[in-house]
Amino acid sequence: MHILEMFLFSLVLTLIIETIVAWLFGVSMHGLKVVWLVNVLTNPPAVCVNWLLGIRFPALPLFIKQLPIEAVVILVETGIYQSFAGEAKWGVRNPVALAVVANLVSYCSGLLLRCI
Repeated sequence: MHILEMFLFSLVLTLIIETIVAWLFGVSMHGLKVVWLVNVLTNPPAVCVNWLLGIRFPALPLFIKQLPIEAVVILVETGIYQSFAGEAKWGVRNPVALAVVANLVSYCSGLLLRCI
């Protein structure tokens, strides 16, 4: 049950945070649906890889494990957002900035929660 809670907590927190960031970026309601789908697709694999690396390499500092994972997530999300950026109804004006800022805010929020 612990693993399921970990995945759900991470996904829900990510969805909340990245929805707020996307809204602040002016992403439309249609675009927010894309943000939700993108995060449902990228968050669980990222959490899984991070978890597995933690088991395999417990002495490795957290940020050494997480930064490459986050970089891949940002690249994937940027590519998906880019495919929707051409149509105004999605409201995705700057896919790179959206992916970078949303993931940075989400990642930093997760770090802060670990400190509590």
